[in-house]
Amino acid sequence: MTSKNSKKVLMVLAHNNFRDEEYSAAREKLDSIGATVTTASTLTHDAAGSQGMRLNPDMMIDDVNPDDYDAVVFIGGTGASQYWHDVKAHEIAKSLDQAGKVVAASSHASVTLAVAGILKGKKVTGHVAIYEKLQIIGAEYTGSKLEVDGNIITSSGANAAKEFAEALGKALS
Repeated sequence: MTSKNSKKVLMVLAHNNFRDEEYSAAREKLDSIGATVTTASTLTHDAAGSQGMRLNPDMMIDDVNPDDYDAVVFIGGTGASQYWHDVKAHEIAKSLDQAGKVVAASSHASVTLAVAGILKGKKVTGHVAIYEKLQIIGAEYTGSKLEVDGNIITSSGANAAKEFAEALGKALS
């Protein structure tokens, strides 16, 4: 009997200005439960976090097949706005949501899910700077640190990185 979790998780992060703490906390939790994590961005080299983290994503977002994953996690930070109107990001979010799989977003990344059309009528949170964008699209913005509504997990940002990571771990364990 293996202790390895068979869950495959896609983490999508901006090439510039993703939030380091949101990525690190979620990644550590996913690794600790044995999930297989793949990172995707618009380039596969030198992604830069807003707090100085550097990493090389595993793949280009355009090469992602949503059917290969049990969950997607959109990492926040101001750079997350690059996916707000990204057709591929929306395709990934919608595909996993329609399959009832975990779809998560932290901070500014919640807007990507809203524009993709999967937050209407859902209790969600995100960075306070984007609450109007969520409300306009029909989401019920709560302002809480963390919201879990069905298969959708959202957090307010770096201040909720630990809670976000714990919710991901619980949803995928």
